[in-house]
Amino acid sequence: YVSWWLAMLEKHIQATCGDTAAAVRAMTCDCFASMSKDVYERLPPRYQTLAITLLLPLPADQDANVRAAACRAVGVFVLFPSLHEDPLFVTDMAAAVLEQMGDKAILVRARASWAQGNLCDAVVMESEKPDFDIREWVSMSLWAKMLSAATSAALDNDKLRSNAVRAMGSLLRITPQSYFEFGRNIQLVKAAMASVTKNIESGSLKTRWNACHATSNMLKNAAFPIGDGYPWTEAVYGALVQSMRQCRNYKVRINACLALATPSGRDKYGRQFEMVVAAVLGAWEACHKDEESEFQELRYREQLKDQVRKVVFL
Repeated sequence: YVSWWLAMLEKHIQATCGDTAAAVRAMTCDCFASMSKDVYERLPPRYQTLAITLLLPLPADQDANVRAAACRAVGVFVLFPSLHEDPLFVTDMAAAVLEQMGDKAILVRARASWAQGNLCDAVVMESEKPDFDIREWVSMSLWAKMLSAATSAALDNDKLRSNAVRAMGSLLRITPQSYFEFGRNIQLVKAAMASVTKNIESGSLKTRWNACHATSNMLKNAAFPIGDGYPWTEAVYGALVQSMRQCRNYKVRINACLALATPSGRDKYGRQFEMVVAAVLGAWEACHKDEESEFQELRYREQLKDQVRKVVFL
């Protein structure tokens, strides 16, 4: 199968990337997106470089369908281990995707948002290595652009929102204190938290549980600014508590409960601590009431019980 890809890259894809027909260029991007991680990692270095060199310019293609297909392909590639280990590729990919986050075509924006979510998840994977330094992958100026783009996407069409909040959760999870404290970056965080809170409270169920999960993700960062003195603290915890108590969908309630249990210290809750404790205890009692649930929700109800139990007995 690797030999097939070698022949494709050498004999066909180099030509079709520059084909005059937009449909051919779009199908070339779809071809790239179908490449598996195992295949890419087994390509000789020269062919890996060739694939990246051919793909990275395509998100800026003049045709919207090509741009959308290219963003999807780039979003696939960034999850390949050898690529998200490469700071230069991550930086180049971020630049290519960010340029399309404000595209006029919603399909392009949606695919770019998905790719950015994958990019941020990939950098989180790298952050778990002992020698990780975010400045090698995401400079402060690039960080600001990524956070601003994700914040705007989280207030855009619902097709973008779940991936936008996913990107914010991952990006803020690995943000160092020095980034939060520099200049007006805290204003970017304020805008981001307003958009996350809105998506916890409303929107499609997929968007809401992604927003709850994103909040849990960012709260794993000991340097994340939340607690007394930060104006978004009350709104974020209030939205999580409301979702845990009132949302009929158990996946939303599970992820809201997970987020409420994530902060590492009481100071991260600020004056909302007592409210959160009362809400979790109320959820514990509600889990043991013999109320009927729809059949497809029963397994999630059991998961909610398990999650609340973990919080109660922390």
